[in-house]
Amino acid sequence: MIAGQVAYSDIVLILAAVIVFNCAFNNAAGSVLIIMLMHAANNTISGSYFSSMFAGADSIRQSWLLAAVWAVAAVLVIVFSGPEHFSHKHRRQEEPNYGPAPVSPEAPTQTEAQQSASNCLVAT
Repeated sequence: MIAGQVAYSDIVLILAAVIVFNCAFNNAAGSVLIIMLMHAANNTISGSYFSSMFAGADSIRQSWLLAAVWAVAAVLVIVFSGPEHFSHKHRRQEEPNYGPAPVSPEAPTQTEAQQSASNCLVAT
């Protein structure tokens, strides 16, 4: 364990899962929904279902097997998808930079708008 908090198997699992999740995110056009579903499925199956079945040394063995499964999945993703699918191509999370609004010559100024409003009141 590192600093008594995180098991080494969890570090391997997290690094491998990040590779798989990043590839899925980049290939889903930047959609977060698929990542949320993958994360929920992972926590439901491996966190709540399987982890409660093991205790002691079996729990450690189970966590290393889970890390190995994620590592194999990460290697398969790297081998079959190639490096072109690991770069961030979509910028959905960034807001566009519009800059200052352009001034159009057709738009009435504030004084012209006030004059037309006062003309309407006088005419009625």
